[in-house]
Amino acid sequence: MTSTTTTATTVHVNRVYIKATAQAVWDAITDPAWNGRYGYGSPGEYDLRPGGAYRGVATKEMIDLGSPEVIIEGEVLESDPPRRLVQTWRALFYPEIAAEGFTRLTWELTETQPGITVLTVTHDLTDAPLSAALVTGEVLEAGGGWSFILSDLKTLLETGTTLAG
Repeated sequence: MTSTTTTATTVHVNRVYIKATAQAVWDAITDPAWNGRYGYGSPGEYDLRPGGAYRGVATKEMIDLGSPEVIIEGEVLESDPPRRLVQTWRALFYPEIAAEGFTRLTWELTETQPGITVLTVTHDLTDAPLSAALVTGEVLEAGGGWSFILSDLKTLLETGTTLAG
């Protein structure tokens, strides 16, 4: 991993308006058949009950580049479909990031009018400066972080294709 300056941000909030129902957005977040189609292409598996496991699974290309099979792990803390999901989150890409421990990730979905959903993703990165640099897009070789993932999610739901086409 390339060294980077740490960010003062401890809570990172992203908000995106998506032309889709809250249920469609929820499914895109929690169903591996959907969530493996956008962002970095790695499916996320949820056991959507409090105490249930979450794992982000590496793609074949990621594994070929040296990633572990499970690249992100966590636990579901709250699940209120299709309105709210709270989970812990820990990236396993590099030992230094994994050593920071678990952070808290909250997904909030509000359908403001029929077929338009506001998705707010709040990532509490207290005491996790390397994770913060990763998810804010500060680590360039790691992609664009949450901004990229949520932009790709929005694009997929609204157009049927991802940013990469």
